[in-house]
Amino acid sequence: MKTSPYPRALSRLRSGVDVFEPIPQAATNTSPIPKIVTSAPLLFRLAKTMTRWRIRGGHRLVGIFGQLGMLNVVVQYQLGRGVGFSVPLFRADTCWDKRDIEDYEERLIHSFCRLLEPLFAVVLFDCGADIGTFSALVCSQTSRVSRVIAFEPNRDVAGFMKRNLSQLQIPSRAITKAVGCFMGTGRLEVPDYDNSDHARFLVPGDGPLEVVTIDSFGVRGGDIAIKIDVEGGELEVLKGAAETIASARKCVITVEASPRVAMRTKRDPVECLRFLQSLRPFNFLIAETEESPLTSSPIIKDGQKATRNVIAWAQ
Repeated sequence: MKTSPYPRALSRLRSGVDVFEPIPQAATNTSPIPKIVTSAPLLFRLAKTMTRWRIRGGHRLVGIFGQLGMLNVVVQYQLGRGVGFSVPLFRADTCWDKRDIEDYEERLIHSFCRLLEPLFAVVLFDCGADIGTFSALVCSQTSRVSRVIAFEPNRDVAGFMKRNLSQLQIPSRAITKAVGCFMGTGRLEVPDYDNSDHARFLVPGDGPLEVVTIDSFGVRGGDIAIKIDVEGGELEVLKGAAETIASARKCVITVEASPRVAMRTKRDPVECLRFLQSLRPFNFLIAETEESPLTSSPIIKDGQKATRNVIAWAQ
């Protein structure tokens, strides 16, 4: 579940029209200690509003503000249910105002929380957590989650993930490790089509990263939820969670379905659905279209460019 690093891509997503002038990614941290503020800078908010209204120059202004060090801040946003959420504006992947957070995977979050309603005391596994955005939004919209276990192998954002999990009002655990189908080591690599943090994927073998499985945490029985956004390793994460899923009373699981990732891995996300069906009966839903996909045909359609999110639930 990725957001675009800068407003140009975001406005393209929402409007289908690109009217902004290209600039290099900026918004880098130009000071050793970023300031913590309770509101994003006014000029930054104005520039973001310009991009949404397709007013030329908004994107360029954000880049200029970043180059000048004006975005060297961490904004402490307040979400629902008393959940706080800290966002580093100096990081390109999270250069967000409040509206960006509210719009983040809106359909997925809504459907996911709705499917959690019949569940009780849910343990949420957030695989590919980044700074904890998904967990924060889910916990701000439902009381069904009682504990969060989040995995993010990128040590550069570990501090923000831990800070944000600590603001969820429920017990949590931030784990700076990769998650897969084995206990061992590996490394992160960058695909040719995207050099952002969000696009890096796990390569098993020698490397600095420790790799763990969901099953290794010993959660058996009860209700669980799993979010998996690991750039092509979704099936491996599910295989490493087989005992947890099979023994759960009820569960809700979401996996990302990206055409670019499917092309790179040469594997359609329908393989994840087929594996889940081999464990127990599941229902499936594509959050963005509300279609019910079949396990007999690919999720990624010919010519598809947009990334989707598939939700599976067993109740």
